[in-house]
Amino acid sequence: MVLGNVQALRAIAALMVVVVHAYAVESTYLPGRPWTTPFHILGTYGVDLFFVISGLVMLVSTADWFGESAAPRRFLTRRATRIYPPYWIVTALVLVVYVIAPSVTGAHRSARPEILASFLALPQQGEPLLVVGWTLSYELVFYAVFALALRFRRRFLPLVTAVWLLSIVLIGALGSHENPWVRVLGSWFNLEFVFGMAIGALVLKRAFAAPRALFAVALGLIVVVCVVTAYSGREYFTVEWWRPWAVGLPMALLVYASLGLENAGAVVPRWLRAQGDASYALYLWHVLVLGALGVALHRIHLHGTPARIAIVFGGYALAIAFSFAAYRWIERPLLRLARKYLERDATQINRKAVAPSG
Repeated sequence: MVLGNVQALRAIAALMVVVVHAYAVESTYLPGRPWTTPFHILGTYGVDLFFVISGLVMLVSTADWFGESAAPRRFLTRRATRIYPPYWIVTALVLVVYVIAPSVTGAHRSARPEILASFLALPQQGEPLLVVGWTLSYELVFYAVFALALRFRRRFLPLVTAVWLLSIVLIGALGSHENPWVRVLGSWFNLEFVFGMAIGALVLKRAFAAPRALFAVALGLIVVVCVVTAYSGREYFTVEWWRPWAVGLPMALLVYASLGLENAGAVVPRWLRAQGDASYALYLWHVLVLGALGVALHRIHLHGTPARIAIVFGGYALAIAFSFAAYRWIERPLLRLARKYLERDATQINRKAVAPSG
């Protein structure tokens, strides 16, 4: 199933996250109020969009796997080979920078990053080496739950999901939030994956209702959230228990409406879908690109408006260009290599399964 409009939304989500770190670079290297101040909190909402999309894509892409004994292993292996290799490369580069010049990557850290947890994208007390890696901790939890659900027939997915939601409530209520594992396992952020799976269930049934009206409603709700956030100067929607409802639900409506529009023949431009293909590369690499740009501007003593233009507009342009290059020459070759290995591994397993005993 082609999800072209979802790829475009992936691009938008990644571009939203970029502004968060453009703000961080402005704040670190330039005095005064950053140009990105009204937008940096809005940029964090790109994560909510990513989580919704993840729930959708996982269900739609594995709809025929449910009930297969090998499905959980196959799913987790494919997700690991898709997520980890590019992430490890960028994290390793950040580690090198952190060792050589800790202030460049650790100026705003509340705690020293845990190396092993950073490479495995596991929950930790402070920020991981690659700051965007914290979101992968939530993705991994979702993958584990989804892999468990794949072991059963698809009709049991609502039951598995209900048990997961109950565990989120119990862990969040009974556990210590000073424990990083409790913060992730008991986080209401996880509800956004459920929103995505609900959309996926509708998509599999080809149940698209009033996409134009829903798209308008979704945009209206998102505009309200953005206006309140931008003009209040406060992070009203960061309170975890209701952020999925205030931010995640409008994002889910946007995703569902976009798919309905695509089903009706309305598709986004090809260039935006292409950026969606490179969205993971943009998500991983933009932190290093913007950080390097900030250091370079500081070294050449460029300040004021020219420096802000360079960070905001030049930083975006460099991050986008680098994401396409990384996607083409790093991510895709790694993915091809991983798929080749997986196909060979699957062939060997099948041969062992059919080989006569004795």
